[in-house]
Amino acid sequence: MKQVAKLRKQLEESQNETRALVQNLRNETHAMGSGSIGVGQRLREVEKKLNQAMERQVELEQKDPGSLPYTYAIRLVEMGASAKDLVDNCGLARVEADLISLVHSEIKRKGFQARDIT
Repeated sequence: MKQVAKLRKQLEESQNETRALVQNLRNETHAMGSGSIGVGQRLREVEKKLNQAMERQVELEQKDPGSLPYTYAIRLVEMGASAKDLVDNCGLARVEADLISLVHSEIKRKGFQARDIT
């Protein structure tokens, strides 16, 4: 009888521990779910702002068609194009192409990106 009572008591204690662990897991799962929802919402907001910024950039580039060759030239230089490539592909004067290449090399040397300056 004493052994049965002892076993029942151990079983009851084990059940209580299991219930407590299950409750803790539920609480942690709920907290993680809430956190994930918050991160997802924040990510959506950032994505929306990025899309707006990209649209704004396109609008600005379209408003000043004269700057388009320079924007394209900067992108080419960032990809490794030479001043001669800029003259051939963007219709820039050699002096303009040299200047863009020189500025880009200084920016690269100092660890900036061209977008950081504009």
